[in-house]
Amino acid sequence: MKDIIYPAIFHKTEEGGYWVEFPDLPGCLTEGETLEEAYAMAGDVLFVYTDVEQQLNQPSDITLIKLTDKNDFVSLIKAEPFESEEAVKFRAAVEIENGLEKRQLNKNQAAQILGVDRSYFTYIISGKKTPSPDMAKRIGLLLDFDWHIFYAAESSV
Repeated sequence: MKDIIYPAIFHKTEEGGYWVEFPDLPGCLTEGETLEEAYAMAGDVLFVYTDVEQQLNQPSDITLIKLTDKNDFVSLIKAEPFESEEAVKFRAAVEIENGLEKRQLNKNQAAQILGVDRSYFTYIISGKKTPSPDMAKRIGLLLDFDWHIFYAAESSV
């Protein structure tokens, strides 16, 4: 699939955050408390908008976009989904629970097979601990899911 890229106008708010609009996509707006968050949210809203909308306007030439405030600026944004850390932890917990059910294992059995304490395994399931890459690979292999799920939030920022 081809990358979807549109220009966005970033507006600084009085409170210090940013709100973002896409001049070519009516109603496609978002905001962030920091510039980094505003960029992440802009990619996410663009991803959702372009996934739902059937008729998309052509992206404007970035050099032709007029700004109304001296603090505004234009940047090209690529449509990319963003997952919060909480969403990633929830998804990992669901994958673990589904894997346990599929393999017909309880948490004690899985912890024993993995060679870890049950409480440590429970902390991983609850999202209180992130496993090391080696442990994540072992859990993914045992429970048949992509171990990268534990690190999805880190790669999406």
